[in-house]
Amino acid sequence: MRRTAAEAAETRKAIIHSALHRFAQDGWEGCSLVEVARGANVTRGAVYHHFTGKRELLDAVLAEQWHSRGEALLAVLDTSAPPEARLTTFLADYLRRLREDTDFRELAVVTVLVASQAPAVKSGLEQKTAAVARWSERIARLLTECEQRLRAPLDVGRFSITAFLHGATLTAALTPEDLPEPECCETTARALVAGLINIESP
Repeated sequence: MRRTAAEAAETRKAIIHSALHRFAQDGWEGCSLVEVARGANVTRGAVYHHFTGKRELLDAVLAEQWHSRGEALLAVLDTSAPPEARLTTFLADYLRRLREDTDFRELAVVTVLVASQAPAVKSGLEQKTAAVARWSERIARLLTECEQRLRAPLDVGRFSITAFLHGATLTAALTPEDLPEPECCETTARALVAGLINIESP
């Protein structure tokens, strides 16, 4: 029984991964569950065993992918490094993933372009909204650590970082070639952080 449950979980994971790719490539209307099944190396019936249809599948893609990837990205904000170093690493990692990680870039495409086309996709977008709220809270907490060195009020700093993240996500979805090259991601992040925090000389 345990082996069967594990196999079912692996099948579901493969379907989610295939669906992420197909939604990103084909959009809401063009995405075919037959192609999703083919990409996951399962039958169409297996897809329907796990999901009632395309809308529930998209909902699961958004909810599960943002939950797992969001937590991995945020982990750096809780390390013991100086706040400006943690923030720089977080922003650089986000840019680098958008540039180099195909799955993460496809998640940006699905979130920005595909979800808006689908009827009544709720919990997946709610998961993304909840993730953004957690990010905003963690960023605010980090900025509070160096509030005396902020070049603008804390709310302005938090807005600037959130707007940067949204802008990078939109760029990845619409014009990914405009994203900074991998070797420039840290420089880009450092420039933003230096504009927000007066970094003390060692």
